[in-house]
Amino acid sequence: MIVSFILVFVWVLLMWRSMVCEYRYYAAVKLLEPQVWQKLGSPSWIKAPMVFVSPRGAQLLDAISHEAVRGLAGEHRRSGRVFLVYTIVVLAGSIAYFKVAG
Repeated sequence: MIVSFILVFVWVLLMWRSMVCEYRYYAAVKLLEPQVWQKLGSPSWIKAPMVFVSPRGAQLLDAISHEAVRGLAGEHRRSGRVFLVYTIVVLAGSIAYFKVAG
């Protein structure tokens, strides 16, 4: 019971970190690179993730030279990868555990 609580707590913590990094990245693009934000179509918060991963949006975002925005982009990418890797490891570990235990 405690192990599952810890696994879920870490998962929620990593998800929260990923969401905060994503919000900071979007806000930095909107504030520090308004011309790129306009070229992206000034997306609403619901539509923003789709615009940021589209081929055209990714091309515009790769052209940003502002160091703060580029740093937040890297942090956003890393936090997403850490969250994804943690989820995959826990799921694979759970599958292996229940195959051996069952």
